[in-house]
This record gives sequence, structure tokens and C-alpha cells, in this order.
Amino acid sequence: MADSYAEITSRHESETQRFNDQFDIVTENIGYLLHPSVVAALPENPCIADIATGTGRFLFRVRELYPNATLKGLDISPALFPPKNELLPNLALTVLDIKQPVPEELHGKFDVVHVRMLIAGMLQNGWAPAVKNLTRMLKPGGFLQWEECDFIGLKHLRGGVDFQVKTLPFIRRVFFNALRDSFSYGWIELVGHMQAAGLNPVIKDIASSDRVPETREKSTLNGMQAPFKWARLMTERGAPNAMTSQEIDLLEKEALEEVFSDTYIIYDIYVICGRKPL
Repeated sequence: MADSYAEITSRHESETQRFNDQFDIVTENIGYLLHPSVVAALPENPCIADIATGTGRFLFRVRELYPNATLKGLDISPALFPPKNELLPNLALTVLDIKQPVPEELHGKFDVVHVRMLIAGMLQNGWAPAVKNLTRMLKPGGFLQWEECDFIGLKHLRGGVDFQVKTLPFIRRVFFNALRDSFSYGWIELVGHMQAAGLNPVIKDIASSDRVPETREKSTLNGMQAPFKWARLMTERGAPNAMTSQEIDLLEKEALEEVFSDTYIIYDIYVICGRKPL
């Protein structure tokens, strides 16, 4: 079971807070946890699966809306699963690689299959098979809701009139150039992949990462962590052209100065929902 994500970053438990914060920031800017069309079609006690669940943040939050729902989190790695004593009987976590055919016992079991931000763990040829695999998990009338961010289109905007933003764009550019194939492809064709899998209708919703202006600073601070963690990992692994630890330390200090001078990031968040025919 190849874990592509682990090749570019860490699944250490120290990442838990970053992932949870990122989830909450993105959700706040989207404006909902589940698309209104999904909510309108759900039974009182739905069966909901969360793919690439990581820390299970989505499941814990959706349980607040549907306390008696049957909730199942699936991920290629259990490294960030919360302790079992934090789970209630209606919430279960298990290992699953969605790039492979899903077990038959999961076919037709869920009212919602939710996915968020798989770009760092997917290759270009993995998206269409993944959509087909997840579609098989839906009950008739069930929804596949998938959220991805256009990080290639991300921009750094200055706060002060006389302030020049240099370091944040530089480290982000180095990071994105290394992962361009993952960030550029696949998710853009999600609408077509869902239609090809037989989902109808397919709805696309787009929100800005700064739709809620109060999230700008924490979104930028959260977003800068991944490139720097990746840079340090490349240094530890002795990757070609990797920066030294001292260079990374200096860049990180300069990047923080830019954030606290009101520099912020902006990008588009895409929500794609497809319904399995009744």
C-alpha cells in the first residue's frame, strides 16, 4: 500500500494540530461542513464515511450535527488516528487505500462519502479510479462530496503599501515546483470524473480562502508550515539541492515577519458534489 503523501511530508503526531487548524479554517471559509443539497437529502441518522480522514476532524465535527449517525473514517495510514478512548461507539476508523478497489462490504453503505485535500497524496492517473471506487460505496441517492484547493493559483498579498513580499512566495514556489504534478492535475477534472462514474447531478461550488477576512493571518501561518516542514524533511534526507538548516531557519524568520506585517495568502476552494441516482 504505497503512501505517496509520506514521501513528501511527515505523518508525525505533531502534525495533528496543523491539520485540525487547517480543516477548521477551510471549513469556515467554505461556510458549511456539508453542502446544503447534501443536507437536504440526508436521513435523520445518516451513514457517513470520511476518506483520508487523518485526525478524524471532519467526523468529530459532523457528529455534532448528527449525534446518532454511523460514522466511519478511512485512511491509507493510521498514524494520525485519535486514541481509541476518544471514539464513541458510532465512530470507527480503519485503513483503506482508495486507489484500490474497495471491499465489497463497503459497497452501497453510505449516504455521504466525504473527501478533502488529497492532492499531495495522488498521482495524475489515480483520480478517476478513486472516484469510481468511492461511488461504489454510496447508497442510491447518496452523495460524494470532495473538496480541493487551487494551490497553484495561490497568491501572496501585501498588507502595508510600502512592504515587499519576498520570502513567502519564494519558499512556496520551491515547494510547489517540486510537487507541481500533484497540485496541477486530477482535482481539476473532478466534475468530469464524477459524471463518468454515473453521478448526477454534479454541483460545483467555489469559495475564496479569505471569504472570512478574520481568518487571513491564521490561514497564512498555517499554510506556511507545510513548505517549511517539507524543506526540512528534504534536508534530513539529503535530497539534491536541499537547503541547509541554517538557510531554512533564516527564511522561516523572514516569512514570519512578512505574515506579521499583514501579508496573507489567497486561493480558491472547490467543493464538488455528485449524487448517485436513486
